[in-house]
Amino acid sequence: MPTHALRPTDLRFATIIVVICLVMGTSTAWPAVPKKGATSAATPAAAAKAGPPAQAPAERAAPVQARDWGPYLDVAYELSYWDKQEIKEWREKRDAEIGEPLAAYIASWAGKLAPASSPAPANGTAVQKEDQQPIFGERDYLRLAIAQTIDYLQSDNRESLNGAAQHLDTLKGKSSMPEIAFWTGFVKALQALESNDSARFVSRVYDIWNNAVLYIEQNHISRTAAEKTGNVTTPFYYRNIINLVVNRAIINRRMENLNALGPLFLMMKDRNLGDKDGEGTYFRTLIQRITDGFVAPDSDRYRLNFTVAVIESKRLQQISAAKLDAEGMSEGAQKAFEQSLLFNDLAFKWAASRRSSGVVMAAIDHLDTTSFAIQRLPDNEKAPAYKFFATLPSQDASSTLLTAMAIFNDIALYSNGGWEKAGYENRELYLKAAHRFWRAIMELSLWTGDYYLTRLNTAADPRSIQRYASPMRVVLDAYVDFLSAQESRGLPEVIPDSAFFGAAEATEKLAFAFQKVNTYSTGNTDYNLWFLHRLQAVEFFPFAPGEITRTAEVLKRDGRYNLFLDYFIPLAGRLKQSPAIKRWIEEHPSDAAQEIGGYVNAITYLVDAVPGGSGAEEGKSGMPHSFDAPFRKLREELQRKPDHPVHSLLRAFHTEEMQKSTSYTLLLKKPDRLNLGL
Repeated sequence: MPTHALRPTDLRFATIIVVICLVMGTSTAWPAVPKKGATSAATPAAAAKAGPPAQAPAERAAPVQARDWGPYLDVAYELSYWDKQEIKEWREKRDAEIGEPLAAYIASWAGKLAPASSPAPANGTAVQKEDQQPIFGERDYLRLAIAQTIDYLQSDNRESLNGAAQHLDTLKGKSSMPEIAFWTGFVKALQALESNDSARFVSRVYDIWNNAVLYIEQNHISRTAAEKTGNVTTPFYYRNIINLVVNRAIINRRMENLNALGPLFLMMKDRNLGDKDGEGTYFRTLIQRITDGFVAPDSDRYRLNFTVAVIESKRLQQISAAKLDAEGMSEGAQKAFEQSLLFNDLAFKWAASRRSSGVVMAAIDHLDTTSFAIQRLPDNEKAPAYKFFATLPSQDASSTLLTAMAIFNDIALYSNGGWEKAGYENRELYLKAAHRFWRAIMELSLWTGDYYLTRLNTAADPRSIQRYASPMRVVLDAYVDFLSAQESRGLPEVIPDSAFFGAAEATEKLAFAFQKVNTYSTGNTDYNLWFLHRLQAVEFFPFAPGEITRTAEVLKRDGRYNLFLDYFIPLAGRLKQSPAIKRWIEEHPSDAAQEIGGYVNAITYLVDAVPGGSGAEEGKSGMPHSFDAPFRKLREELQRKPDHPVHSLLRAFHTEEMQKSTSYTLLLKKPDRLNLGL
C-alpha cells in the first residue's frame, strides 16, 4: 500500500491514525457529494465492508442488496478520498457481490453512450433524431463518469480520467447542479494535477467549493430537524477537498504554489468533518494542525505548502526515530528517515525566504534528525541499513552544518532589529529561535565528533587514524571557527551561553585527534596543534583539574614543560584574579559557586602540584583530586542543561580574556609561536 504522508483515517476503521507533529504541525483530507437533496446511502464503513448502501438516494429506493453499480456510484463521494489499496479492496468486493466487474460496467456504458455516426440515407432525407440512437438520462452519463473517476483513483489510468472529463462535459449545461459541479470540478482538478498546473488546480478546487460545497451546505441548513437525523453528506465533501489538496497534490505530487488554498482550511476549521471520538479524529486533528501551523511563532505564516511539508517531515521524523529505537537501523527506519529529509528539503524550498522563521525551524529539524541517527551508529554496526546511516557523518553532517551556519549568519543580522521581517512577533521569540538553532548546530557537530572519536579510540594503523581524524577535524574546527566568527560580528545576544562549553568539548576532541595523528608525524605541526587545542579546551572550561594535570605530565615526558609554564601558569593567575568570576560567584550563591570559589582560590597550588612544579615537593600533589568528582558532575549537568547558570560564567570569563592581550590570545593569532617560545 503506498505511503501517504498524511494518510486519512475514515469511519471504516476502528484504528486511530494519529498525525504526529511539531510545534506547529498540519494535516488534511476531504469529501464528495450526491445529488442535491439526496440522502447518503452509506457511510464509508458501510460502502467498504457491509456491501450495498443501506439506503439509496432519496429518489431511488434501492433494495438492501444492490445488484448493479448505480446505487454505489451515486454515493461514491464517500470513498473518493480513500487511497488506492482501499479503493481496490472495495472494488473487488463489489465486483464479486454484483457479479459484474466495474471495468465491464465502464466498457458497456462507454459503448452505449458513444456518439453514433450513422451514414446518410440513400434518398437524402433526414433521419429522425429518435431513430439514430437511444435517449439516455443525465444520471447515465454521470454514473459512467464517476465509475471512470474511481478507476483512475485506483489505477492512475489517465484514459479513464479523460473519459470521465468527456462525459461530464456532456452535462455542462447542468453544471449548476451541485452534484454535477462537484464531480466536474473534482475531475478537472485531477487533470490539473496530471499536468502539474498549480494555477488551474487552485481554480478548480475553488470551483468545487463555490459551485458545489457551499450549495450542499445551504441545502443541509435548510433541512428540517427530522430530515437532519439521517446521514449528513457534507463531511465527505470536506474530506475530499482536504485529501485532494494535502495528500494528492502536496504530499504525493509535490505540487508548488498552493498557498492560495489556505483560506479553505481556515473555513473548514469550524465545520463538521464527521470525525467521531470513538472512530478516530484524523480530519479534525489535521485541520487543527494546519490552522495552528499558519500562526505558529516559528512558522511561515499562512503558507500552506510549507506548513504541510513541515508537518509531514515531523511525522516521518517521529516514525524514523521510533523505528531506530525499536528496530535499530532497519530498512524501514531508513525509508522513513529518507522520506523525512525529503519533506524537510521541501519545507526549505517552500519557505518564505532564506531568512524566514520557517526556514530556521526546518533547519533545526534537519540537524536534530541527523544527530539522532548519528548518535546511534555505534550500536548498529551489524544492522542491514548501517551502511546508509554511516555515510551521514562524512556526507550529510558536513554539508548540513555548513548550510545551517550560512542560514544562521543571515538571521543573526536581525539581532539589531527587523526580526519581524523573518516572521517573529517579538525579539524574545527571535532570540529563543536563534539559541535553539545554535544548539542544534552545536549538537550535530559534537555528535559527529563523537562518532569519529569512537573509531579513533580503536584505530591502530596510520591510515585508519588519518581516515577518521581528518573529517573529525573538519567538523569540529568548523564549529570553533563558527563561534569565533560570530563573536567578531558584534552580535553577542544571538550566541547562547552554552555555546562556550560546546567549544570546550569540541577542542578536547580535536586535541585527542591531533595527539593520535602526531604518533605518525615527522614534524611538530600536529604536536603543536594538540597543545593549542588542549589549551583552548581549558580556556573554555577551566574547571578541569584532571586535564591540566595530564597535560603537564605529557609536556614533562616530551621535554616541553616550558609550554605549561608559558601558558597554564598565566591561565591560573587570570582565573584567580578574574573580575567576571568574582562577580558571578557573588551573584550565584549555590553549591556550584562554592566549589568554583574554592577551586579558584586553590588554583595556584594546583598548577604548582603537577609533576615538575614546586608544590610536588611540598606534598600538595594530591590536592587536584578533591575537585575531580564535583567537576565531573558539573560537566555532566552542563551537557544536559543549556540553561545551567555556569554556562554564563564560562561565557563571561572567555569574553573577558579575549579582550586582553595574553599569551593565549597571542597564540590564537600566531600558532607558530610554539616553535619560537615567548
